[in-house]
Amino acid sequence: MRHSALGFLVLASASLRAQVPVIADLLDSVRIDSMVSYAEQLSGEVPVDVGNGSELILSRHKLNPGNGVASQWLQQRLAGLGHQPEVQSWSATGENVLVTIPGTVHPGRKVVFCAHYDAMPGGFVNAPAADDDGSGTAALLEAARLIVGTNFENTLVLAFWDEEEQGLVGSAYYAAQAAANDDTVLAVINMDAIAWDGDGDGLARIHTRPIANSQAIKDSALMVNTTYGINMPLAVNDPGATYSDHASFWNEGFGAILVIEDFDNDGNPYYHTPDDRVQYFDQTYFHQLARLAIGTALVWAVPADGGTGIDRPFIAAPGLDLFPNPANEQVRVWMDLASAAPVELEVLDLGGRIVGGHRSGTLPAGRTAVDLPVGDLAPGGYLVRVRAGTTVSARRLMIAR
Repeated sequence: MRHSALGFLVLASASLRAQVPVIADLLDSVRIDSMVSYAEQLSGEVPVDVGNGSELILSRHKLNPGNGVASQWLQQRLAGLGHQPEVQSWSATGENVLVTIPGTVHPGRKVVFCAHYDAMPGGFVNAPAADDDGSGTAALLEAARLIVGTNFENTLVLAFWDEEEQGLVGSAYYAAQAAANDDTVLAVINMDAIAWDGDGDGLARIHTRPIANSQAIKDSALMVNTTYGINMPLAVNDPGATYSDHASFWNEGFGAILVIEDFDNDGNPYYHTPDDRVQYFDQTYFHQLARLAIGTALVWAVPADGGTGIDRPFIAAPGLDLFPNPANEQVRVWMDLASAAPVELEVLDLGGRIVGGHRSGTLPAGRTAVDLPVGDLAPGGYLVRVRAGTTVSARRLMIAR
């Protein structure tokens, strides 16, 4: 094994940001008219037909028959898009609706993208719940529409939770099952109320806590916001609130974030009332916040063959290998050099940002290995990029713990 006599120095490089083409294309295809249509049907403004004739979903409260109709409608819509929805039940009335898209590279690693479809208020009044959380549910349906035919390296779970309003019951059941099964959950991105901007300042919030890799998921959302030109004003709540489904995953030690409108200082005055309706949506705001959440989920799911996020060509050179891969604390980078050359190694996230790496002096020709520490990187997908003279090559790297 040969190493540079000069050793490797930690790079102090400015972030390089570039878009992953597949993610950029998908985000460009997010349609506000599609999401508004979904929200109108969920909130009882436009009739649905799940096999019993035309009817309005006037309430999605757990004790209202409309809750079951909403579940059937979600399954119908998802099946119509080409997915295979499953129902996860824990009682006679409680049921999560799930779509699982197995990862092509790491099927055992899950990214959970979620929203709740049940509603308040209860009783015999209407509960349209267009914003809370018809908006998040509609955005999740739009994601389901967009990703048909897209493969991901990690398993992507689209989860429509029931009984959130009763104490996060549906998500708590799923999270407890995941923990009991020792599932590897890379990231949870939860949307809850993403369409109200009463003061017009465009501000949205991301809730995180120092639990598992929640901070890294939050950082991914901030990266998506800038890299993909969403550019919303974002506030980070840390420690974040526990009033929505992301908290079920924190309780089980999984990394999660909440994406939400400015519930702190610009709360929807129609929250939990019969007047929480689509007519009060800020559609531009809704569109952008949905794109932010969808982009964050896609970054963690990792589109297969989806580009590198690097703004210059690279060659996946046959002589470039990583071991172990997935890695934990360290990865060995093997290179075949035709001649002695200055070599630089960089680790990039899937948005194209340099997040770690080392630089060498000149390495000799032949088969050479360099040990690269990666213990400070959050679990997820990365690229190891090698510049050897004028040649640039890269390999996918997964970090798992």
